[in-house]
Amino acid sequence: MTEEIRRRNLERARQLGYPTNDKLPLLDAVDEFRGLQEATDRLLCLYSVVACSYGFSKEKAQAWLVREGVDGALSESDRLYLEMSPDSGPDTSRQWQVEALWALAWCVSCHDELDFSDSCSDAFIQMLPDIAKDAATGSFRESLSLRDKQVVLEKADLAYCLHWAIRDAEIKGQRVPGKVPGNVVVERRRALEWMISRDGWDEVQLDT
Repeated sequence: MTEEIRRRNLERARQLGYPTNDKLPLLDAVDEFRGLQEATDRLLCLYSVVACSYGFSKEKAQAWLVREGVDGALSESDRLYLEMSPDSGPDTSRQWQVEALWALAWCVSCHDELDFSDSCSDAFIQMLPDIAKDAATGSFRESLSLRDKQVVLEKADLAYCLHWAIRDAEIKGQRVPGKVPGNVVVERRRALEWMISRDGWDEVQLDT
C-alpha cells in the first residue's frame, strides 16, 4: 500500500473527527483477495446470523442456508450460535455484525456507499434476499460484482486508522471520537480485513 493512500486516509479520518497517528505502519500489499462466490457465501451466512440476532428462527435460518448450499461457509462461531444456542430473542452483541454485513455488501457492489460518518442504511434489509419468505438467492448473486481489490484495501486502511483512534481513546478513558459508535468501525474493519486476507472469519486480526 502506498504512502499516498495513507495520506488521504489520515486526512479523511481528521475530516470525520478522529485523531490520527502518522506512525501507524502501512498495511501490506494485497496478496490474497476473496473471490465473488466466497464473499457472497460469507455475506449470506452472516446475514442469517444477524437475522437471528433480531429474533428470526435459527431452525429456519439453518434450513435456508442448507437449501441455498452455503451452510459450509459458516464460521465456527456462526455455527455454534445457530446450532447450540436456543432461540432467546434479540442478541445485542451480534446485532452489531450488521455493520460487517454492510461492509461485505459494499465489497460485492450490493450498494455503493460505505460512509464512516453514518451507520448502515435503514433500507439495507430490502437489498437482500427475503429470508423470512424463504427467498432463493440466485438472482441476488447474479446482481453482484466484486470491487477492485485496491479500492477495498484503501477502505480497509481507513478503517484501521479510525480503529486506532477509537482504541487510543478507550485506553485513555476519553470519549470515543467520530460520528458513529466504535462498533460500527470495528465490525466494518473485520469484514474488510477478511476480504484481503486468508484468515478465517473468527481469526481476523484487528490489532491497532
